[in-house]
Amino acid sequence: MGTRGIGPEHRSPDTHTLLAPSERERLIAAMAASCAERGYRRASVEDILARSGVDRAEFDRHFAGKAECALAAVDQILAETTQAVVGAGEPELADWRFLIGATRALLELLAARPSYARLALIEARTSMPPEAHDRYAAGIRVIVAMLDRVRAYAILSAPASAGRGAIGGAELLIRRELLAGRAEHLPELLPDIIYGTVVPFLDQHEALRYAALAREMINDGG
Repeated sequence: MGTRGIGPEHRSPDTHTLLAPSERERLIAAMAASCAERGYRRASVEDILARSGVDRAEFDRHFAGKAECALAAVDQILAETTQAVVGAGEPELADWRFLIGATRALLELLAARPSYARLALIEARTSMPPEAHDRYAAGIRVIVAMLDRVRAYAILSAPASAGRGAIGGAELLIRRELLAGRAEHLPELLPDIIYGTVVPFLDQHEALRYAALAREMINDGG
């Protein structure tokens, strides 16, 4: 969970790693860590300031209050999620293999950003202002659109709600791991999530085959 003086959990290995995080970045990271540790309702501006090492005047310069800072953290992880999912698959793999790559990228991102993941997938749904849930719903629509991209390869006639139902099952698995403090194990869910996602559109044999491909990807590190 969160620690004092926390900064962004991960940065890309480029020249930006030589730069100290900005005060705004430190505040957002501290907000995510505080919510992950204490829950949004119990998180306080004072705790955020202590974690980030930023003073109250600077906080007020960037945010109107706790809610605005938390929404900025939700926006950040959702933007990173969209980028990871959209950029994961190769254009020529516009089939269920694309879904495996995109899902893997999503799980690895959430595992690398556990406090942000908990904020977006748990706190935004239950404890934060309505705007946070709206952002969460928008993020889910991106995932549904990703699934729609490969529905052309379905061999079963599934109802329109099948995609959202499959994603709902994946959400439950992910939230279970986050609530248990096992974010680092999220990538291991890939085969189960792939099976549950594709089985409404393919027969069981094919769904098992794609789940096996996902498991091989994890085992081979490829």
